[in-house]
Amino acid sequence: MNQPTGRRLTFAFCLSLAFLAVTMTAAAQYYPPPPPPYPPPSSPPPQYPQRPNYPPPSSPPPQYPQRPDYPPQPSSPQVYPRYDNHPAYFSPYLMFSAGHYSGLGVGNGTAATESGGMTALGGTFGGYIIYPSPGPVHIGIDARLIVENSANSTTYGNKIFGGLFGFRIDGSDAQLPIVPYFQFEIGGVGTNNGTSTTRTSSFAYQAQFGADFPFANRQVAARIEYGAGQLTGISNVNHTLQTFSAGIVFHVR
Repeated sequence: MNQPTGRRLTFAFCLSLAFLAVTMTAAAQYYPPPPPPYPPPSSPPPQYPQRPNYPPPSSPPPQYPQRPDYPPQPSSPQVYPRYDNHPAYFSPYLMFSAGHYSGLGVGNGTAATESGGMTALGGTFGGYIIYPSPGPVHIGIDARLIVENSANSTTYGNKIFGGLFGFRIDGSDAQLPIVPYFQFEIGGVGTNNGTSTTRTSSFAYQAQFGADFPFANRQVAARIEYGAGQLTGISNVNHTLQTFSAGIVFHVR
């Protein structure tokens, strides 16, 4: 091979290497660099849509119109009787009383075979304990002291003194504006018959009818009462004892 041919081959080889380098550089610039690793370490985790709850929450029941009451109710609430069942309580009382004692030989100037009478003024003091029950009527016990002493035209005066004890029935919870009651009591009562300085005592019994009128606080009440009974065995004759009373009663409860 002569020198001109060798120079041509060397020139052609160098030119091929230059063309190959240019081609590779263009190819390298044509393709983009590879993407970074996924996901990037510094980026937050991807947010995926949440799966709906199953089973779905129950919906509130439908609101249907209410059926009207039958029969129709009155516009105002009905008031039923109030039957209290509270503990027993004590109720003291004091009353102004007038006792009328009558029978054979009673009264100043009355013969032993004639009927007469006398009236003594004073007071009645006592108290009762009521035992409530689940109903409008209650039962209790009552005890009282009668002290009546008033002057008349003679020096003896009219004197009645005694004590009675018995049972009581009242309508404490009958839903009435008053409290009616009935009592029956026995005991001993002495009287001077209007003709002596001393009193003669005997067995006595009396039935009492009355009513209490409660005040606004229902701890205090006014009272009126009438009682009728007998004193037995005085001069072998029974005599009548009536009492008319009015006063006040307190409820300790």
